[in-house]
Amino acid sequence: MKRLESFIQTVGLVTAWGTILPIAFFGGLQMIDRKLGLGISAEFPDWSTSLLFVLIFMLAGSTYLRDGHVRVDVFRRHWSSKRLAVIEVAGCMLVMVPLALILMWYGWDGIWRTTHFADLQVWVRRWVAFFGPALLLLAAVVVISRNVALLRGRANTPAPSADLELFRDE
Repeated sequence: MKRLESFIQTVGLVTAWGTILPIAFFGGLQMIDRKLGLGISAEFPDWSTSLLFVLIFMLAGSTYLRDGHVRVDVFRRHWSSKRLAVIEVAGCMLVMVPLALILMWYGWDGIWRTTHFADLQVWVRRWVAFFGPALLLLAAVVVISRNVALLRGRANTPAPSADLELFRDE
């Protein structure tokens, strides 16, 4: 599971650095073009939007593994590790896995509908609409397996955890 988790985190890190800088670059070019009136920025908003889509979809699994998603429960800090593990397993099985599978289904359908036409941006969005949820599904598998290990007495803390080795600040 550590290799799978490391793979998901690496894909997230590479995607983040590979999209944030171009988003800023295209945004800057768009502002410069707007001020100078050069008329060259017709594609910039589309590329920025496509890259933002890539960023969000490809980092969902990585964010979930780092416990970076929004939580609205005020009771969580008072619950035991075993209760948290049961809730995470149930949430993954009832929400995360079905959601990822549905998104992958629609992403795959989008890929097949794009085979005969479309430009590069559409292709990128369609592939990301499949692979992003696939990474999210793999992240759910990691979280489920780690929480099952906790429930069986083989681990000490519930997953997801913000304290990953790959991103540890020391």
